[in-house]
Amino acid sequence: MSRLFVSKPMVMALGLAFSGSVSAASDTWSEDAPALCHEPNTQQTKTHAVAPAKKSGEPKLGQDVTRIVSDKALGQTNVRHRAEGDVIVERNDEVLNAEWVDYDQQTETVVAGDKFKLTRADGQTVEGEQLHYDLKNSQGTAENAEFEANHNGRRLQGVGGHIVMENKKNYKIQDVKFNTCNPGDKSWYIQAASLKANKDTGIGVAEHAKLVFGGVPILYAPWVDFPIDGNRKSGFLVPTVKTGSDGLQVELPYYMNLAPNYDATVAPGFIADRGATLSGEFRYKQPKYSGSLNAHYMPHDRERKRNNRYSVNIKHNHQFTDELSGGVDFNQSSDDYYYQDFSGRNEIAENVNLDRKAWLNYNTLLFGETLSAQLLVQKYQTLRDTNGNKDEPYSILPRLSANWNKQIGNGNLDVWTQITRFEHDSKQNGIRAIVYPSIKWDFHNQWGYVRPKIGVHATRYALDEYGSLKSRNVSRILPIINIDSGITLERETSLMNLFGGKWFVQTLEPRLFYNYIPSKSQNDLPVFDTIANSNFSYDQLFRENIYTGHDRINSSNSLSTGLQTRILDRFSGEEFFRAGMGQKYYFTDDNVLLNGMIGQHPRSRSDFVAFAGGRVASNWWADAHWHWNESSRKTENLDLGVRYNPEAGKVVSVRFKSGRNEEIYSGFYDKLRHIDIGAQWPISPNLYAVGRLDYSISPRVALEQTLGLEYRNPCGCWSVSFVGQRYISALNKHKTAFFFTLQLKDLSNIGNNPYETLRLGIPGYTKTNDVNSNKNNILFTR
Repeated sequence: MSRLFVSKPMVMALGLAFSGSVSAASDTWSEDAPALCHEPNTQQTKTHAVAPAKKSGEPKLGQDVTRIVSDKALGQTNVRHRAEGDVIVERNDEVLNAEWVDYDQQTETVVAGDKFKLTRADGQTVEGEQLHYDLKNSQGTAENAEFEANHNGRRLQGVGGHIVMENKKNYKIQDVKFNTCNPGDKSWYIQAASLKANKDTGIGVAEHAKLVFGGVPILYAPWVDFPIDGNRKSGFLVPTVKTGSDGLQVELPYYMNLAPNYDATVAPGFIADRGATLSGEFRYKQPKYSGSLNAHYMPHDRERKRNNRYSVNIKHNHQFTDELSGGVDFNQSSDDYYYQDFSGRNEIAENVNLDRKAWLNYNTLLFGETLSAQLLVQKYQTLRDTNGNKDEPYSILPRLSANWNKQIGNGNLDVWTQITRFEHDSKQNGIRAIVYPSIKWDFHNQWGYVRPKIGVHATRYALDEYGSLKSRNVSRILPIINIDSGITLERETSLMNLFGGKWFVQTLEPRLFYNYIPSKSQNDLPVFDTIANSNFSYDQLFRENIYTGHDRINSSNSLSTGLQTRILDRFSGEEFFRAGMGQKYYFTDDNVLLNGMIGQHPRSRSDFVAFAGGRVASNWWADAHWHWNESSRKTENLDLGVRYNPEAGKVVSVRFKSGRNEEIYSGFYDKLRHIDIGAQWPISPNLYAVGRLDYSISPRVALEQTLGLEYRNPCGCWSVSFVGQRYISALNKHKTAFFFTLQLKDLSNIGNNPYETLRLGIPGYTKTNDVNSNKNNILFTR
């Protein structure tokens, strides 16, 4: 071992299980001490609560060589050394600063005071009043110390009455307060009688720990362990607390880190008006497969007076070989009213037909081109809607589809086939086979294109006997011919009044689509999976078939006309605005209706559609959609919206929607005219109001009302949201929900996060934590 003594100032370093720095000043963490942080993104923002120890500036030493730099040096060679005045001790990437140091050269230990700062090899720093430290083994004790550490972008800062550094990887702190905030911010912290950390296992253990927020203890645990390196670890998560129409709801999740690629969560809980609950999730991931299992269970529901209520969701995806993959998606609930009772407005509408399917996908080369095939089995659990009605779709048991295409010069030969077995408990069953070969040419240049297509759609049914209906076979063969064409004209424009003189490119894009399909009666064919497109749009003008599915193919001798214009950034190509209008004209009547009959209310002209949308001025966005029904000579749908969004966190949107037959709530359709207003706006620099009112003028009813406040503290260390929601769930019935969440930076969320409710309800909504571009404050719960 070697020593080097120099009369010169120096710095020190100490490590804690994180990488960073530490300083001693426990009085700054007293309950009434002022917060020291500043507004983010300002020059006053502190980089460190405790700056790393300063170095001597001398050339780097060899391994196990100790250098001591000071203003004054005393001692006996090879026995003891006393250094005073701006002392710097350096050894093996560790640096110690102190007012004075006693160095025992035989044992290679130091005693430092009256103030010291130690930065260890991994970058951790501790600062305190007195230090006893073994330089050789990197172990020692510190009194009344403040510390700071960083690991993988996560910070840890705090104070401790007594710190024991057992070695480079293990330490123990008594009477500790710490948090993960920015330097100087102690708006919340965890206070514990003791804290032990082991860097080998990545586990920290705190005894008699309490979470103190704003000087008030809000949570207590006699013993808690947690990951100190950001990795997953088994243990209790923060309880989920929420309230609504069913009263107070509480869940206490326990997370199990079973393996690097397996984990599970079990969450017992209760709902005040209903009873005890149990939820669970299991996740797995392997190189060839991954999936999850989610389940919710209530043994007895006092409100519904039902036992054993549950929901189950299973997802699995599997890559068997490079060519073969598959998966399963299975959903089940105990009864028709489960989602109505336990889900929000959006989930109720989405979970009427619970999907259950399994599939295999196969991709290979056939004659040098890709052949894609799929085998699918699909069945539904159909729940009653809020009116008590149930309309179950056909089951697919099974379906085999295949598609192959080949490029031939300017043409593309495409062959699509499908055979499906349809089954239903109360309707006629049968098999449907389809073969649809077609060839499409593409002639284009820089300003336009012409794409003719010829195909033959052949369908054959083998129908079972059902009631008075006898088993039978029936076929339909229809040629399909169409020509799609369009041109794109461009001009440069400055749009001076809208965007401050920035140069743009404006396009003018006329389009013609001729489509020919002969008329054929199809009333003798079943309707297995076909529906008429209810929301008529500009894009649907250029579809071969107005129906979704293959049981009905419209007759067509028609020409679709469309005109579209777009405004693009001259250099980047970014689209700022788009508008268009179009209509389809029939040379002969389209007389194939969904019921398959011929001649009842034939179509001679399609409905007229027009749309516009995009940025219309600085900070202003607008969109509109108009659907005019030619048959009834009335407006079918009108949708108008405008949004003012000058910056993140400031947005006001207003939308008017009119419809002749709209779904007001799950299973209930009626004429609808409603106004939807949403807003997020700062009341003060860090306090935001959020709200939404979705009000129906006809019928007069508030479909949804949302109102809340969100606050983000100036240092970005925590945020809090409180949001209330009331929405219509059925005829003359409403549900309420209250969302409260306290988000602690790099630690956890407490409560029930309203983010999805606000994101879906307020166009342009920004997370409060992301306002002012503070996107690095990522919150986690596992």
